[in-house]
Amino acid sequence: MQQEVFDILDKFGTYHIASVDADGKPHVRPFGSKMILDGKFYISCSLPKNVYNQLSANGATEISACGQGMEWLRINATAREVTDPAEKQKVYDNSFYAAPESRMKREIDTVAFFELTNVLATLYGQEQKEYKW
Repeated sequence: MQQEVFDILDKFGTYHIASVDADGKPHVRPFGSKMILDGKFYISCSLPKNVYNQLSANGATEISACGQGMEWLRINATAREVTDPAEKQKVYDNSFYAAPESRMKREIDTVAFFELTNVLATLYGQEQKEYKW
């Protein structure tokens, strides 16, 4: 399931992620980072960023992406910050941030990772399809 949603996002390209600040105001921004590792779906951001502060304080999030034509995807999820040092190291080691040739090269202490949990992803188009994990 996670791989199918990942592939849809990959096909669509840039997606938009929504978070809320301490005052309950919504904030939406374009995003691109995503990965699947050991069956878990992760997103990430470099630090410091407001999106990090917002997701770490309140993990409720939605992601939206549009494809060609009338196809679009909405993901409702909880973003669980990866705080366990061993898990963070493993995710980092498998991310584009760690790749020597990456133009997005970052040190591990300048990156935050979030696992998407309690996911309901809905693909809209000719037919509607739901994915849950």
